[in-house]
Amino acid sequence: MPRTTKPTPAKKTPARKATKRAPTKHAPPRPILTTEAPEGGMPAWAEINNRGNRKQEEGDLDGAIADFTKAIKLAPGEHAPRYNRGNARSLADDVDGAIADYTDAIKIAPNFAPAWQRRGLSKQRHGDLEGAIVDLEEAIHLAPAEPSAYGERAALRALRADFTGAVEDCVRALALAPLDWHHRPNTQNLLDMIRKAEEKQRTETMAAKKAGTKARKAAKVEEAPRTARLVVEEVLGASGFTFALAEDEAGYIDYLAAVGQGIVEAFAVRLSEELERVVVYVIFEPKAKKELRTELAEFVTRANFGMGDGNFEMDFDDGSVRFKIALDYTEEPLSPLLLRNMIFDAMDTTEVYADALARVIAGKAKAKTAVRAAEKAAMESGSL
Repeated sequence: MPRTTKPTPAKKTPARKATKRAPTKHAPPRPILTTEAPEGGMPAWAEINNRGNRKQEEGDLDGAIADFTKAIKLAPGEHAPRYNRGNARSLADDVDGAIADYTDAIKIAPNFAPAWQRRGLSKQRHGDLEGAIVDLEEAIHLAPAEPSAYGERAALRALRADFTGAVEDCVRALALAPLDWHHRPNTQNLLDMIRKAEEKQRTETMAAKKAGTKARKAAKVEEAPRTARLVVEEVLGASGFTFALAEDEAGYIDYLAAVGQGIVEAFAVRLSEELERVVVYVIFEPKAKKELRTELAEFVTRANFGMGDGNFEMDFDDGSVRFKIALDYTEEPLSPLLLRNMIFDAMDTTEVYADALARVIAGKAKAKTAVRAAEKAAMESGSL
């Protein structure tokens, strides 16, 4: 979030007020606006903008939005309060409002890369993958040394089955990022999954050619209906994970894969073709001790509030937690793109909250503090 500060020396340009960039290890360099008031003090709009930043950090999104709106009225030519209000609106799940604010910020400061990046992520939430990629490409053009935009574009390219482009972006992001980059594990996992899927595809293609079955397989695919089960197994097969499969008498098909990364124990998909419903789960380990379950329940409640897709679930009896995202595809065929979107959404949300969740389960953090810290870090890194 851009934060206005007291005047500091900075180069002046004829077109805009002086700015200064503050380096950060995990997030793109964020502009710190400086304003040279005649008396050497901070103007009213900057004070109000800073107050809005503080309110947002405290979780008071309505108060933050109100302050940023006041700052905009006082300084309509400044991009900072518009960008900040876009971030607050995004957190409040007002995606249309966020896009409008990022667009206004871009009109005022077209070289401000974070606004392009944040607008791209908001467009993705609307399902506009093409528009999201265009905005991320502009963010990369303006800030080519920033790894997060490459990582975000890699995920979008993978969703669109552009695996070559996704691999290129993953490699670039990992090369640019510091070793302790927050998104490094997720980006590396995506890269590994794509490479495994490509290798598997090459192996299967060669085997089909040698056996002379390529034409027969194509004919069978053309004749057979594309069931939801086939779609699920196609997507999971390309993920690189080894899944165990189980069916019950009620017609549910469960796919389970061990993950073992941090507190993420397993990843699961439950399908009911009869009910035309699919659910993606991320299962966490360990379970919370009995004396910590009330605090964990507060964490789940706070994290779920305002969440656009999916939700955390907690079993109060045994202290287990999982994240769930579900889709009812009645009268609409389940497509690979829809399922991939669900999986990536679950992975992204898990990444935002996993570390904070682990601290609460271990009794090392309070729910309110942990959720605020997780969402603040995600906002600063552009992942929320």
